[in-house]
Amino acid sequence: IDNHAFWINPNDSRHMIVGSDGGIGITHDRGETWRFVRNLPLAQFYHIAVDNDHPYHIYGGLQDNGSWRGPSEVWENAGIRNLHWQEVGFGDGFDTIPDPENSRRGYVMSQGGFLSRWDPDSGEQRFIRPDPHTPDVDLRFNWNAGFAQDPFDPATIYYGSQFLHKSEDRGETWTVISDDLTSNDPAMQTYRESGGLTYDVTAAENYTSIVSVAPSRHEPGVIWVGTDDGRVHITRDGGETWNRIDERARGVPAGSWVPMIAPSPHDPGTAFVVFDDHRRSNMQPYVYRVENYGQRWRSLATDELSGYALSVLQDHEDPNLLFVGTEFGLFVSVDAGGSWTKFTAGVPTVSVMDMAIQERESDLVLGTHGRSIYVIDDYSGLRNLSAEDFESRLKILSVTTGQHYTANQTPSTRFTASAEFRAENEPYGVMLTFIASGQDLLHPDEEAERDRRILIRESGEEDVEEENGDEEDDDPKVTITVKNAGGDVIRTFRKRVYQGINRVTWDMRRDGARALPDPEKQDYKDGLPTGPEVPPDGYTITLALDHPDSQATVASIDVQTVADPRSVHSQADVEQNYAMQVELLGLQKSVVSAVESIVRAREDVATVTKLINARQGANENENLIALKKQAKSVKKSLDELEKRFRTPPETKGYPFDDDKISSKVTMAQGYVASSKDVPSTAAKTYIVIARGAVDEGLSALNDLFAGELEEFRKAVDTAGIGLLSSIQPLK
Repeated sequence: IDNHAFWINPNDSRHMIVGSDGGIGITHDRGETWRFVRNLPLAQFYHIAVDNDHPYHIYGGLQDNGSWRGPSEVWENAGIRNLHWQEVGFGDGFDTIPDPENSRRGYVMSQGGFLSRWDPDSGEQRFIRPDPHTPDVDLRFNWNAGFAQDPFDPATIYYGSQFLHKSEDRGETWTVISDDLTSNDPAMQTYRESGGLTYDVTAAENYTSIVSVAPSRHEPGVIWVGTDDGRVHITRDGGETWNRIDERARGVPAGSWVPMIAPSPHDPGTAFVVFDDHRRSNMQPYVYRVENYGQRWRSLATDELSGYALSVLQDHEDPNLLFVGTEFGLFVSVDAGGSWTKFTAGVPTVSVMDMAIQERESDLVLGTHGRSIYVIDDYSGLRNLSAEDFESRLKILSVTTGQHYTANQTPSTRFTASAEFRAENEPYGVMLTFIASGQDLLHPDEEAERDRRILIRESGEEDVEEENGDEEDDDPKVTITVKNAGGDVIRTFRKRVYQGINRVTWDMRRDGARALPDPEKQDYKDGLPTGPEVPPDGYTITLALDHPDSQATVASIDVQTVADPRSVHSQADVEQNYAMQVELLGLQKSVVSAVESIVRAREDVATVTKLINARQGANENENLIALKKQAKSVKKSLDELEKRFRTPPETKGYPFDDDKISSKVTMAQGYVASSKDVPSTAAKTYIVIARGAVDEGLSALNDLFAGELEEFRKAVDTAGIGLLSSIQPLK
């Protein structure tokens, strides 16, 4: 709908691409058939809202493509897909608001003031737009009319034409609680004749109307209202009396739109107001802090803000933390608007039309006009941030609660190649946000430039002088150590650290076992592979950052992980399951140690054989010939023993290996880890099989090492070659 861009392939006129309000369409037959491109998130959102479900949902309206409801994350294995989102209203979509008592129903707006109540369970979308309070009144609803849910009464909603309408029964009936709050300028009310060569009366031409409604969350009866012709009013008695307050806003061109008013979550008399005058080619941002119920106005627009302002929010915990969305992106202030920084960590330069904060998660959700929705997971590390913090060698800013859950299989097709967009979930586990500082640390942009220069040098395209070395091992890293409630270290790993704000995630797993030996050497400098997922409990995470000239700087924090709310298993069941997984991990480690011993011994035997050949030369030395034959026999025994533990990595094809010791351990692990419940009867059987197989395998290994291999070692010593060392038995 509403095509804006068009391209014809100059080499094949059958191939065309059209760009519209919905995204991109492609045809290869001159438009007989089209393919909508589903892997580019190009949605144009006007408004954004969130609920308190767990996980929470996001709501918003799209230019010419309806209003939608979708998850902020999915407990599934493929991320957030297009099919997870449901249209709850069509037309040009604007405010889409869930009912506070039931997020499976709510309200949706479309152009020209059409307001509906949606319920996907019944399929009903009922019109509830306010009726004129007298027959001769012509209600003026903006293209994007002002709407609000009352914070104190879930059945009460507000809606703006030139009047403010109130319903106390979810839109069944309405009352008008204000006079005309606009300029009521007849010169701006010619929408009936809108158009040029032809009429163009689409409701986008409706002016002198209310575009923002903002009830206080602290004080019942306090409501802020903004219009498309620059008026701002406030009532403190539920609409009985109104005061116009925009005349105190110095520097704002008369008639500027008021797209958003955000009442302060800290003070009932304070709000943040945005003015927008870009329709008259004025790109200046206008953001104000309004105090004492409109008696005092203070501009927060500094030179750091770029693009006209569209949205504003204040954090619900830190009053100095502010967010502003402009035509050119997201800006953050940690000093109550005294200065601003553009937020560039994953947020592009795009029109940020609206924002919402999910307070339980401390997530900031952005509705952009062109690049769909962005969720900034857990921005709480920005709270109470100071310039001194950036001088800290290491400081933990925030930590999230770890949410355990079992991921379902995603609906529909598992394998879609690149045909659809799949949004990332929030990282699974406990997220830590921290500051690191030091001259030895690179900024991410500097690292990107360094990597670019290295690629150029390695490609031979350009002779670039090597800077700072290109070995990743030389890059500064932070060591993350996790202890359980008993103080035992259960996980240690390292991550790259940058100058400034960093984030790492512990995936709520303990250290696992080394991998079985492979021709390609394994590197465990940054930590072992992950092992079993820990049970819900309290843990302590410690960060340690090495300093080139002194001891490491250390910071610790206590964290909590919580159970899957859908789980039917008790904490005792989960802990018993975890204990069994830890025991099986011990069996796995024994298998790895056994195979590593076999591989090392075989390498030593091969080295001895080379030494024998070198010493023997062309001479027929009977002792060396016998020793060489003995080495061959030992190698064969080692090979056969390895095959009891696993299929050797160089084996061709896909042979049967269920009889291998490692496979029996893996089978038991799979049975136990497939649920959080206590091990089933079948699982216990496989556990017994795994234990027996490991015992038998280790016994055979110890017999070989104490017998044939030890005899060979002594023979090598007697021959004066000397290499093999005595080997301790494995348990």
